[in-house]
Amino acid sequence: MKKAVLYARVSSNEQEKHGFSIPAQVKYLKDYARQNDITIVQEFTESQTAKTSGRVEFNNMLKFLKSSKDVNIILVEKTDRLYRNFKDYVKLEDENFEIHLVKENEILGKNAPSHTKLTHGLKVLIAKNYIDNLREETMKGMKEKAEQGIFPSRAPYGYKNIRNSQGKNDIAVDDLNAPFIKRAFEIYSCGTISLMDTAQQLLDEGFCYRSYQKRIPKSALEQMLKNPFYTGVFKFKGEIMQGKHTPLITKKLFQKVQSAFTKDGKSLYRKQEFLLGNFLTCGDCGCSIIGEIKKGKYIYYHCSWGHGRDNCNNKKYYKEQEIFEQLEGAIKAIQIDSGLKQEILNAIIELNKQSQSFQEDNLKRLNACAEKLRREISLIYQDKLDGNISHEQWKEENEIRRQRLETVKIKIEALDTTNQKFMTEVNSILELLENLYDKYLQANDANKVKLLKSVLSNCTIEGENVHWTYKKPFCYITKTANSKKILPRLDSNQQPFD
Repeated sequence: MKKAVLYARVSSNEQEKHGFSIPAQVKYLKDYARQNDITIVQEFTESQTAKTSGRVEFNNMLKFLKSSKDVNIILVEKTDRLYRNFKDYVKLEDENFEIHLVKENEILGKNAPSHTKLTHGLKVLIAKNYIDNLREETMKGMKEKAEQGIFPSRAPYGYKNIRNSQGKNDIAVDDLNAPFIKRAFEIYSCGTISLMDTAQQLLDEGFCYRSYQKRIPKSALEQMLKNPFYTGVFKFKGEIMQGKHTPLITKKLFQKVQSAFTKDGKSLYRKQEFLLGNFLTCGDCGCSIIGEIKKGKYIYYHCSWGHGRDNCNNKKYYKEQEIFEQLEGAIKAIQIDSGLKQEILNAIIELNKQSQSFQEDNLKRLNACAEKLRREISLIYQDKLDGNISHEQWKEENEIRRQRLETVKIKIEALDTTNQKFMTEVNSILELLENLYDKYLQANDANKVKLLKSVLSNCTIEGENVHWTYKKPFCYITKTANSKKILPRLDSNQQPFD
């Protein structure tokens, strides 16, 4: 007999009153198990909302299934009993469980019909997309602040966070510690002294790190000397932004210090980036496929021979455009008809209801967090007035909470924007599936790679062929499994593709 776990849940006392009680769900699922020769080895029940992840029994069930060798079936009454938030969709999709949605008469798993897999897979894909969009919108809000020259974090050593005359966040020079920064850059810039000796010289000259009568740790000193913030700019997610704060050192001195970190004083060599780099691996030895330029303009790819050239049988070179032509077949095989589109749309309309519920819960949580921070700001101000904390302590504690409050406000705005975009993006995804091949043909090479990375995984070159695996749910709507075209070798006399 097959073995399974049972999961039953109610989210409120009100649901209990309206016939959704846990005992009723358990009885219903046990009857189903008996009729289908399934043994229930463990029951997991809880009275808790599924709109947010982190349910205790849900997580206990996942742990049990992951540790069990012969149990991979979940019995649950219907979809919204199991999950009603996007993070749980993603959690379950990452595992190879067989989910029986008993009241809906559906089984999600490797033996499910293709259209069922497709619909469920698209739900997961869109759920992931929603979460990614939420993250992107949050980062966009923080980036907008950064582009205004506002550093979205705590000021580094040598500066302090303050509130300016307009009551807005600002960063000012810390007159007490700024001389330490300037002197550290001056000492190390000569290029003949180690970090440890620089730290010791600072201490010998009376420059104490923070309030300690000790020298600065080597790691902290290195991080400080590599931070461009002290020149008037700052890094945000890899991008350099012009800050509004006052520079402590010149850019010339900063560059001199960076040169001192290299033995020969030269800037580090930056490798050429190739479109298909980190996308393909060698089917023979498993090493990365890397690119190089021949005759100054032709791009070829070959195995990196990371385990040694003699340990790989693939000595071939592949033209970039010929690889693209093989991968074109992978995109061409993805097709969706109008009937299937409507079925998917119906499922996604239901998913949209879940997104709205997800938004309401998150908005409630974020508003509660914002209110809590406002209360704390008010309380620590009262502590300052009552003399319970010093002015400096109040400034530090107040600024920490104001920064957190600013982040919460950005998240609230991001949540609203993401929800507005939800159905628009759902329709865009479906339109993309319908016209994916045409869009691929019209795209430039960089955008083609973006499309390929969203659809394919485990791309390898073995012999003359490129092989790939479709990501879910695209694997359920492909007409062919792989490309059959042949790649000519660099030294081959074969003609290019037809």
